[in-house]
Amino acid sequence: MGGSLTVDAFLKLLEEAVVRIREAGFSEAFIIHHDEADGVCSATITAKALNRAGLSFKTICLDKLYPEVLKGVYTRGEGLYLFTDIGSAHVKLIEREAPRGSLTVILDHHDTLQSSRSDVLNVNPELYGLSGEKDASASTVAYLFAKTLDSNNLDLSTLALIGAAEIPGPLTGLNQLALRDALNGGFIQLEKEDFKIMSLGKPLSYRRYSTILSVLASVGYYRGGPMRALKACMNGFKDEDYEEASKLEEERKKANATLLSILRREKPAKMKAIQWFSDRGVYRGMGTKVIGSFCSYLQYQGFIDKDKYIVGYMDVLPDIPGYGKLEKTYIKISTRAPKPLADRIAAGEKPPLSRILPEACSKFGGFADGHTVAASGVVEKNAIIDALKALDELASS
Repeated sequence: MGGSLTVDAFLKLLEEAVVRIREAGFSEAFIIHHDEADGVCSATITAKALNRAGLSFKTICLDKLYPEVLKGVYTRGEGLYLFTDIGSAHVKLIEREAPRGSLTVILDHHDTLQSSRSDVLNVNPELYGLSGEKDASASTVAYLFAKTLDSNNLDLSTLALIGAAEIPGPLTGLNQLALRDALNGGFIQLEKEDFKIMSLGKPLSYRRYSTILSVLASVGYYRGGPMRALKACMNGFKDEDYEEASKLEEERKKANATLLSILRREKPAKMKAIQWFSDRGVYRGMGTKVIGSFCSYLQYQGFIDKDKYIVGYMDVLPDIPGYGKLEKTYIKISTRAPKPLADRIAAGEKPPLSRILPEACSKFGGFADGHTVAASGVVEKNAIIDALKALDELASS
């Protein structure tokens, strides 16, 4: 899990966050969250814990933290703002925009920097020697926050486990704290190397619930999916929630098959260090998270060059549900490193995507965030080819 001192220091930060929230005295929280299972679960945990403590809440779901949307959110003025599974990569932007008299708490696990403002708390295990890619999901961070707020919030441990399902392999680090609480509380049922969630509806694997929530919130992003997913986590799943997830899953499956067939036939375009493709419009009407999921799937295909970074992109629709229209026309870029390349990144032989994609996007007024072997970003539509060229140069270094 990392040294006990680093864990203790992180837990003290959670205590500080709780004290600051109580001292601030706000009666409502505004929660900004990511559009996949970890984002939905971390938002639900945070909302439930604060609601139990007497606060009301409002939510907005984003795939990317667009600067113009952040500015719009902060026009609410003084208040309590929480970012879950989104925000840590843009802590400096948040510091610039957060209104005085407000309190912002970021519960995240993506690569990040320290916050320099006392009213912007960046609660991220990466800052304490723990790995956000292995040791903690945003949902686990949110759960530990909820548990610090009130030790009776142990039932929220199941949502932490669902959020942590995106992390490959067995649960480690801080995620094990949530697993222990879920086991001791009888909220899950062990089955060989898996466990079932017993409190949301059908007794399904935590990984299956992760898939269902990600499909609802991302594939169904423009069709009320994030709110449906959030309500299902808050109040339990209804039959129509499972049915909607199955329908959206089939829709994505067909789009994936169409794009895979095109790429098998035409192959991704190649530069010195990257291989890239557009979605050809097959994902139109879906949230842009789907292009990242496809890139993850694509890295195991035989026709992919395992020594080049995978880059896929798609159009961003102008409407942000619950917010309004974006002022600019954007392209979403998703990147992945196939396993042989990921090993070279880990060895320090190749640059991490969490460094080179933000640098490439920022050259053209865009932004990006993520992990060392999986990152995503946004640029204006007319800058996509220049951004790809810049990324290739950085990836070649």
